[in-house]
Amino acid sequence: MRIKIWASASPRFPDSGPYKSVHVIERDAPYSLGEMTHYGPVILIPPAIPPFTSDGVEQSVIVKADPTTLNTWPDGSVYEKPPSSYNKIEIGPIYVDTVGWSETPRLTGPYEILPSENLTIENVSHLITPTTFSLWKRDCFVSKRTSEDLESVDFAIVHRHSSPQERDTELDKHSSELIDSAATCLALIRPTRKSRARRIPGVMRADGTFDPHGFTAQGELADVPEIQKLFAVREQDISLLTSVLPEFIQLYQKDDDGKVMDDYEPLRMAVQLYGEAYALSYWKARHILWWSAIEALYGNNEDVAMARIYALFGNKNLVDGYKCPIYEKGDIPSCYFPSPESLHKLGEMVPLIYSVRNASAHGQKVPDIHFGPVPHPFGPDVASLETLAEAATFIVRKTVIEILKRKWRDEFKDRDAREHFWLYQYGLDKHQSKKRLREMKDLLGLPL
Repeated sequence: MRIKIWASASPRFPDSGPYKSVHVIERDAPYSLGEMTHYGPVILIPPAIPPFTSDGVEQSVIVKADPTTLNTWPDGSVYEKPPSSYNKIEIGPIYVDTVGWSETPRLTGPYEILPSENLTIENVSHLITPTTFSLWKRDCFVSKRTSEDLESVDFAIVHRHSSPQERDTELDKHSSELIDSAATCLALIRPTRKSRARRIPGVMRADGTFDPHGFTAQGELADVPEIQKLFAVREQDISLLTSVLPEFIQLYQKDDDGKVMDDYEPLRMAVQLYGEAYALSYWKARHILWWSAIEALYGNNEDVAMARIYALFGNKNLVDGYKCPIYEKGDIPSCYFPSPESLHKLGEMVPLIYSVRNASAHGQKVPDIHFGPVPHPFGPDVASLETLAEAATFIVRKTVIEILKRKWRDEFKDRDAREHFWLYQYGLDKHQSKKRLREMKDLLGLPL
């Protein structure tokens, strides 16, 4: 016969309601008062009326429940026994080339990017079926575009771990933080268009199917700067991510209370401002954040920042940094044939960045010339502001990655450490920066 076991919702008053259902078991004979069950002794046998007669049970009993037994499984259970551990998985979609713009081989994977945490990049399209997100689609909880993005996930940052519980707040939070850290670092290496699906946590069932527990979705997305619209994650980007991710994660060390420590403010602020700007569509707001990110790394004096930018990108030679292009090999597909004047250099773009920045920062109208078209690798109809966005993001992301690659993290522990770094590594304080800029301009024949 089928018997439902109940217990008081308040353990302090076991014989007083309200009562909650604990389990349903199969047994040859009914229980009697005082008889011991898996959960404790029977103290009441309620009348055969709802809700005690639901689920086709033939008897209901109320027990004085021992709390230590509530997480163990009774003999004769009519329910499927839960697994001893759950294979948890969290997925963070990334953008890869599916149309053949890139000249590099397509991704295959899986790629281990943080072996100590079982963090990978791999193709998870086989886990996504037409019914995977049916719960949310059926009740119209998601828009058509979000639904399409969820169902079209292929490559993703993936974290797998085991948990004794299907829902584990601390482990799930740690998994989400790993996915976010890897995605943020990858966006510095190779910024791409984003999926509306940001993170998808769930469980891998015994039959190999993926059971999502939900998803974190993003609303209307601002587009990336023009040159980045054809960017996709490549194997070389994954290789670089693997090498710098451990260093990147160290920027977010926590204290004993689980709070992110104040160390590495210049780097963390640059990363945060860089990433948040991509979410904004209003050009001035996103550029202000990128300008602030540049200042977090280089300081807020215009001449000093310019000299330091040229010095870093020129390997301490300001002339070489001045001539450094803002586009790298692989940024422009071979089907485009850019003119020489469209291959913009830092020496051209950095002064323009500061010209627009100074007008905006003081509430002045930005000259119309910056809204007009300029030569661009993708054609003649790209606005000047787009090239400024390309240059600003190039400066921020390449600087942060270079700092991580060269393990200069502690040189940016705070603003004083940052100034010490630029002075002793590059010899560039305020006075020397102005002097070196004058020397550079003299060598290049530029007006002082």
